Amino acid sequence: MTGSNNITAEQLRNSLYAWAVQHTVLADDAMREAMGLGGDARLIPFDDSFAAYFRVRKIIKLGCSRKGAISKVSLATRLPIARAKRERLIAEFSKVYAANNIVLDVCVEKPFKIDQSVQSTFKPVYFYNQKISCGSSIGLGNQRNAGTLTALAKNERGELLGISCNHVTGGCNTASVGTPIVSPGIQDVSPDNFEISVVGLHDSTGPMSQGLPQVFDISDNCDIAFFDISDRDAVCSMQGEGVGCYDTPVTFAKAKEDLRVKKWGRSTGLTHGEITKVVTEPESIDYNVISYYGPISSQTFKGTVYFAKVFEVESLSINPFSAGGDSGSLVVTDQAGSEKIIGILIGGNNLKSYVLPIQEILKKRKITIIGKHNV
Repeated sequence: MTGSNNITAEQLRNSLYAWAVQHTVLADDAMREAMGLGGDARLIPFDDSFAAYFRVRKIIKLGCSRKGAISKVSLATRLPIARAKRERLIAEFSKVYAANNIVLDVCVEKPFKIDQSVQSTFKPVYFYNQKISCGSSIGLGNQRNAGTLTALAKNERGELLGISCNHVTGGCNTASVGTPIVSPGIQDVSPDNFEISVVGLHDSTGPMSQGLPQVFDISDNCDIAFFDISDRDAVCSMQGEGVGCYDTPVTFAKAKEDLRVKKWGRSTGLTHGEITKVVTEPESIDYNVISYYGPISSQTFKGTVYFAKVFEVESLSINPFSAGGDSGSLVVTDQAGSEKIIGILIGGNNLKSYVLPIQEILKKRKITIIGKHNV
C-alpha cells in the first residue's frame, strides 16, 4: 500500500474509524456502524494482528490536527498499549504516509467525567454590598448539588437572567421549567450556612445532545442554563468579594494558548491559570447527573456529549485551577481592570480544567451578559 498525494489527515481519521468498526475494536459497541461512516478501511495499513492490540483496550477517541507542515492522526485508548506494539503501529503507518507528512500518535486518555461530586467549602456564598455575587454557590432547589453562578444577563425583552452550567441548574436538560434556583446550593446547607435564598426559576438550557460528531451536528452543544431572576435586589454582577473581586466583563477575548486567565468559583475561590490547549477537534465529556422532580421521582442523564471546541486550562500555582463545585465559573482574562470573557468552566481536576466558549450561543439566543454599569 502506498499513500496518495491527495490524502488528508481527516480522511485517514475517518478511515481509521471504519477500520475500527470493521475489526470491532471501538469502545462503544452501539455506535460502531455510525462511527464508521465516511471512511475507507482499506486506507489503513493494519491487518488482523494489529486489531488484536485493541481487543481489550478498545479505541475511545480518534482525531487529527496540524502543526506547520506535519499533520497528525491521533488514536487514544483507555489502557496503555505495550511500547513495542505502539511503535509497530506508528512505524507501519509511517511507511505509507510519511511522504504525505502525516504521522500517527498513539496515546492513553482517561475520560473526563462530570458528575455530582462536589468538594466541600467553608465559604460557599460571596457578597458585595450585601448582595449575592457571581462566583457563589448555586443549585436546583429540589436536589442535593452545588455549582457556581456564572453571571447575570438580559434577554431581548430586557428581563434579568442568571447563568450557570446546564448540569448545575438545568439537570442536563431534565430540570422542569419553574424549578427554584437557590443560593447556596443544597449541598452547602449546614448549621453554619442555613440561610437559603431563592434567586430564580429555571427557564431554559443550551443544546447538550448525546451523539457522535460523525452523525449529529454538535456545533451548538454547550453546557449552559438560564434562569429568571426572582429578586434583582438579591444578586449583583460582581465576581467574588474582597481582595481580587471584579465586575463581570461584558466583552469577549479570543482564546489562545499561553493566555493567562482567572475565575471566581464556589469551591476554590479566586484562582489563576493559563490556557494550555485550544481543542478544535470534537471533545467528549462523560456525564452522570440525576435531576429530581419530587420526593421519589427522578431522571438520570448519563452518557457522552461531544463539544466542538474547548479550552484546556492549567493552574499557575500548586493548587488546581478548579475543583468539583466550580462548574459554572466565568473564566476571564487575567488583566486587572480590563478583564474579558473567555468562557464557562464545566469541570476540572488536579491536572486541568475544561472551559467552553459561550459567545456564539449567547448571540444566537439574543442574551447579553451585564455588569454593574448596565444592570
